[in-house]
Amino acid sequence: MAKRLTEKAVERLRVKAKAYTVWDAQAIGLGLKVTPTGKRIWRLQLKYPGRAAQTKRTLGAYPAMSLSAARAKAVGWYGYVKEGIDPAEIEAEQQREAEQRRRAAELANSNTFEGFAEKYVGARTNRRAHADGAEIRRLLIKEWGAQPLHTITPRDVRTLIDKVKVRSAYEARAAWTHAVGIFKAAVHEELIAASPCASLDRRQLFKNVKIGARQRVLSDVEIFALWRAAVRLGYPYGPYVRLLLLTGCRASEVGEATWGEFHPELRRLLRSRKKNQAITWSAVAPEVKVWTVPRERFKSDSTHIVPLSDEACAVLEMLLRFAGSDYLFTFGKGPAWFGHKMKRRLDTRMLRTLKATANRNGDDPATVQLAPWVLHDLRRVVRTNLAALDVVDHIAEMVLGHGRKGLQRVYDQHKYQPQIREALTRWAVRLRTIVGPTPPEAGNSVVAALQRGTS
Repeated sequence: MAKRLTEKAVERLRVKAKAYTVWDAQAIGLGLKVTPTGKRIWRLQLKYPGRAAQTKRTLGAYPAMSLSAARAKAVGWYGYVKEGIDPAEIEAEQQREAEQRRRAAELANSNTFEGFAEKYVGARTNRRAHADGAEIRRLLIKEWGAQPLHTITPRDVRTLIDKVKVRSAYEARAAWTHAVGIFKAAVHEELIAASPCASLDRRQLFKNVKIGARQRVLSDVEIFALWRAAVRLGYPYGPYVRLLLLTGCRASEVGEATWGEFHPELRRLLRSRKKNQAITWSAVAPEVKVWTVPRERFKSDSTHIVPLSDEACAVLEMLLRFAGSDYLFTFGKGPAWFGHKMKRRLDTRMLRTLKATANRNGDDPATVQLAPWVLHDLRRVVRTNLAALDVVDHIAEMVLGHGRKGLQRVYDQHKYQPQIREALTRWAVRLRTIVGPTPPEAGNSVVAALQRGTS
């Protein structure tokens, strides 16, 4: 017999040795099954479409589904059955739609710009992967980090680029290039329907913005200040900067160098060196003083051999060694990263030296300024000085690791190692005269020297 159930009546139902069902008089076919283990299960007995007789189906469990909720669901199912619709099909469709909504919401929440951009950075294997990652974090993630990918609009992109353009046209171009790549990857993975960069015209975005080839060359007095600042920075950043100046190599090539890339005998000499006893590098055979940059770390996908001057070997001599790490410049695990904070420290120390030099030479220190420069400009410093030292062009280019072109690249396979060594040695001697204890522009106007360096 069915009876009108109440919440209290449902709660008071006793557990028996055998399962039994109590039927509700208010909702057609609704019953509550009580099992010997104490479970209470709402069931609905109807003649469902496609069935010859009445069958029972589970609606839910009490108390997760209350009496009122069970009655409401039973009434809904009864209505479907009267219309010849199987409620199971309706519920399955509702569950699919709910799951789609849940996944869409989860995707939107989990695919923040920062999350996907970090995944994009982690998948990069090119030579500039580390530098690109730093730029992406500083220029893009800092701005859009917690924002879901699909909410970033073309206006957001344009606003960001316009803001960065005020500070640096070069950084604005880098921000645009990275944004295009990231959003294109997001479209490819079907995380967004279209890239917010796709509807923007690059020419309009960078209209009236002049981005020419960099021509910054540090003057001798700036090189003196840079060397002095590098000495005061100490390991790892000071020796890193000095090795950049002495070799003309790229920042990543020097920064990610490992001891395994140097000649075995050179490594043995450094390991066996007694404390406070310098190595006489001029007595060491030239073929030992060699650093080989592997092709996977070199821009032109070829091995680059760097003959080391005695001054460059002296820099290696003062480097620290860490157990468990093979990197030259490290804090114990991966390579140390020369970031913007360290660059600002370097610039501050350089400007301090330039002002002191100006004051000593009779210039007004307040008028001394350090024009913006980047580490890559040091390669231009080396190349310019090699030309001044009458090093022939093709040797000077090979010092920097620039590949030969045309037929020369195909037929001339000579490595020119003695000539490159001679060029780097001449540059090291010249550099020694610049960074000596006396500023190279002493007796002249430091302000004029700085102007010549940036012209």
